[in-house]
Amino acid sequence: MHAPAALVPLAAAAVAVLALAGCAQPAAEPTEAPTTAPTSQAPEPTTEPTATEDPTAIDTSDWLTYETTDSDASFRYPADWTLESDAELFAPDADRDDVQDPYERTMDSATLTAPNGQQLLALADFVDIGGACGGIVFPFEVLAQEPSEAAALDGGGSVIATVAIGTETDRWIMGIGITDAERLEYEEACTTYFVAGSSDGGVGFGTHFQMGSTDDDPLWSIDSLDDARAYMETDEYRTILEILRSFEVR
Repeated sequence: MHAPAALVPLAAAAVAVLALAGCAQPAAEPTEAPTTAPTSQAPEPTTEPTATEDPTAIDTSDWLTYETTDSDASFRYPADWTLESDAELFAPDADRDDVQDPYERTMDSATLTAPNGQQLLALADFVDIGGACGGIVFPFEVLAQEPSEAAALDGGGSVIATVAIGTETDRWIMGIGITDAERLEYEEACTTYFVAGSSDGGVGFGTHFQMGSTDDDPLWSIDSLDDARAYMETDEYRTILEILRSFEVR
């Protein structure tokens, strides 16, 4: 085995030190330490943490835009979703001679169908809501909500909401859409609406215009709120939210 190379020069250095010690001159008087404080070392530069990209984010760079005939409402949607739209003139005073300024507007409607063939969102640019529960109500759960830029139909604030209404068979109907914040202040209901305000009245936009507590909606009927929360973790749900976030009214 070879001796470590470092041992040889160290031994020679030791001999030289001993030889020098024998003929060394007396040590010089110690000098005073400098009065100037040593310069402190500059701190290491810090770097900003690199932002990580959200793996659940939906890419909207190639989305298309839909706009109603009178341009009072619009939204963006994925290029691989199917949009079907229609427009109908509403002129109830057209045949009257005694009206100087007859009422006239265009009633627009549009539906969005996902690549899997399921119609998931609908817009109705003409709303008429009303009715009562008749004393029969079911549990009403707000699963998520966030502020919306859309105007509220009845004043106040507008939100994008994910809700569920119980049914008489102990199941739930789930829905997602834009509505007035005040419509979410109930623990029981028999129906709710996804509606917003617009320059010529109101517009409905969501998975439903009116969702109720009946089991005749096979697409959005679920067995439990856990099923709803599981769906809220999917890309399809996140895409619906991005479409609703792009909604604008004038």
